Amino acid sequence: MAKISRRPRSRNVIAAVALAGGLVLGTASPALADYSSPMYPTMAACKAARPTYVSTWTSPQQCYPMYNWNGTTVVGYAFLVKTRNY
Repeated sequence: MAKISRRPRSRNVIAAVALAGGLVLGTASPALADYSSPMYPTMAACKAARPTYVSTWTSPQQCYPMYNWNGTTVVGYAFLVKTRNY
């Protein structure tokens, strides 16, 4: 690597690649990834946990029941955390 960095053309290529990579990373928008909260045992616990997920990038949705595998029994409550689009 020491010999490569002494050559002017190689130095210019390395500098251009580094600059291009920095521009791409610097101007990239954040990934939009909605996710589900952990499951809470009661609706009250779910509603109490929602304010902890409020930030400049995320906003929690309403709590909803989570059912067992065949949809007959409520096993807990969760909410969707949405990423805000700016």
